[in-house]
Amino acid sequence: MNNPDPRWKSLLQNLLWFVVTLIALIVLFRFLHSPVVLIALWLVGLVWGVWLAVKLGQILAGGQDSAASRAKSETVLAQAADYRDKILRAIESGPGANSVRSGELRQQVNTLSAAIESLVERTTALRQDSTIQRDMKSVPAAIAKLEKQLAAETDPALKRQLNHTLIGRRRQLESLERLDSTIKRAEIQIESTLSQLGTLYSQLLTGQSTSNVADYTRLSADMDEEVRLLEDQLEALREVRLGGE
Repeated sequence: MNNPDPRWKSLLQNLLWFVVTLIALIVLFRFLHSPVVLIALWLVGLVWGVWLAVKLGQILAGGQDSAASRAKSETVLAQAADYRDKILRAIESGPGANSVRSGELRQQVNTLSAAIESLVERTTALRQDSTIQRDMKSVPAAIAKLEKQLAAETDPALKRQLNHTLIGRRRQLESLERLDSTIKRAEIQIESTLSQLGTLYSQLLTGQSTSNVADYTRLSADMDEEVRLLEDQLEALREVRLGGE
């Protein structure tokens, strides 16, 4: 299950302190009638209020991205289930429904459908993981800041410390980029497998798969290859550990 976005907790804490600070300044102004307090009240309301509004916008934008990701995943799962059900019905109603070939094809289609479901669930969880998405945006900025500090620093001890920190951040970015590449490869493989299921369904409707041995052998080999590729991608994503797992 996806972890709650930790940014909400930070935002609510800041909002509480914002309100408490405003109330304290208002009370203080009522007693002192000091222009200094009034200026402080105005600055807190403006600067802190704008900062809270920006943070809220960022969180809501992330929520919209998550909703879009979920909607896309649901569409893919529905499409895969639709292909599976229609292919199985086409096999049942076609020639040689009880043959060994047809049984093998049923098994392959069911295996593909289950692999797609597992892969979609995993890629969706990774795409919606708030920590990963935060780091994808913040780490490149942190590296740029460290590089600038390192270039300007003259103290040898501080330069060593900055360089050590920079190396760690660069390793973190490399890890994030590898993860993103793995997710993208998995998503491309899902799309490829869906197209293969669509091809299989259209060919079953023309009676090619179970009545023609040569054609069936090719389709069976294609399905076996799709199963292998999906399982490879799923295994790669299983190696990724989310927080709380």
